[in-house]
Amino acid sequence: MRDIPAELIIESVEAGVGAFIDLFEANLQPYGGDVIRFHSGTNGYYGDVVWKGVAYPAYPIAIEGFEIKNEGTYARPTMAVANITGLITGINHDFDDMLGVVITRRQVPVKHLDAVNFPNGNPDADPSMEAVSRYVVEEMTEETAEQVTYTLATPIDCDNAIIPARTILADVCQWQYRGAGCGYDGPPVADERDNPTSDPAKDKCSHRRTGCRFRYPRPEPMPISSFPGSQKVS
Repeated sequence: MRDIPAELIIESVEAGVGAFIDLFEANLQPYGGDVIRFHSGTNGYYGDVVWKGVAYPAYPIAIEGFEIKNEGTYARPTMAVANITGLITGINHDFDDMLGVVITRRQVPVKHLDAVNFPNGNPDADPSMEAVSRYVVEEMTEETAEQVTYTLATPIDCDNAIIPARTILADVCQWQYRGAGCGYDGPPVADERDNPTSDPAKDKCSHRRTGCRFRYPRPEPMPISSFPGSQKVS
């Protein structure tokens, strides 16, 4: 998946392609780690690059195979990372060879980087000017004392991926009652069969449109997670 602001597309077409820098993030937070940020230093600059107030240190890395196709199989880039002092080996050990870790690539025009990157500031700094694409580590293909190589895939091209991630049900809400998504925090309303009640112990949602409407009377919009239109699909 790739997100590109319309302004960036227009600017590229009108002014020609200027200097871009690739910034990368490896998100280990779902596995108990941190977000690791870096840039490859291929532009000849080996200091920190600051984007949106966040520093991206230089680290020896090479990623090849980025391409966008409107047909056929999706691209599977390779990411080769220097294994300095066994750092990547340690990460592989702690995070299952980084399988499933999301790698975010941010392509940013140098002219729009944060002002702090320039000795005299930067009046053209613009945090919205970035093209963002996301990949998932599908496989660790090589690990040596010098470098570690991974194969990346788009999120929708991973093995066993389900699109959409949430099951489509025509008349059953999948939110947890009074939890995230549902958001109801009012008094008791009805039991799981939509029978009215004022007893908190019996207050349960039927997970149907009727139960949701009891708690969100018209004209309030219902936050129900079902897909009524799907029952019309044959």
